[in-house]
Amino acid sequence: MTEGVIVILDSILQGGLPNGTSIALVGPPGSGKTCFSLQLALDSANHGLDALYLSTENTPSNLIEQAHGFGIPLPKQSKNNPIQYIDAYSWRIGMQKDPFTLSRISNPGNLNEVNLIITDQAKLLKPGSIIVIDSVSGLSLSAPDEQRIRTFVHNLAQRIANLEKILILILEDQAHDVKLITNLRSLVQGSIHTKADEGSDGSLQRFLRMHSLIGVEHDTKWHQMIVGEEGLTLRGGATDG
Repeated sequence: MTEGVIVILDSILQGGLPNGTSIALVGPPGSGKTCFSLQLALDSANHGLDALYLSTENTPSNLIEQAHGFGIPLPKQSKNNPIQYIDAYSWRIGMQKDPFTLSRISNPGNLNEVNLIITDQAKLLKPGSIIVIDSVSGLSLSAPDEQRIRTFVHNLAQRIANLEKILILILEDQAHDVKLITNLRSLVQGSIHTKADEGSDGSLQRFLRMHSLIGVEHDTKWHQMIVGEEGLTLRGGATDG
């Protein structure tokens, strides 16, 4: 099976992410999960692939502006955009359709419908393209039953694997109990963890590591996420602490 293009992970993975892989991206609020996922989407677009991004906490327009504020230059065209957005947020604030929205979900609690919308759009993407669910935790606010969340993740991961795309599922670790996080991680091939620490100068620093990934050689050390001229990159490799 071929591999998707995810430049930001080159320093961690030895061989890339195989198409069909599903990854749980786990961390506390403010630890850089969305920023990292937007960089994944940009990496995919910059290498001739597509990206599909579902957001439960922001409109697509706000996501794009947020990304540019972090130095991640997401495409700003509303038509023929290689990064397509599913809006599962604007219904909360009574907002009309965002200009960057491909599909709008007005009932995130209906996880079967959400699954079908994602799958239908994923069929149109090139193999190896990125699909981000930001976040499973946000969807769970509308569908709090844990069994429904597990079923949603299991079914979506299986469908995306069959379509040979790469699925990133964001989880707020403080929004779920440890048992559910463990159960959800067991339904996918790997997990990436993020954290935020205060630096020696008092600034907030964000870190990421590949916690696990079945069948792929990978580095498990913490790497600092740095925003620079080329967007988000990873620096160094510190031992777990």
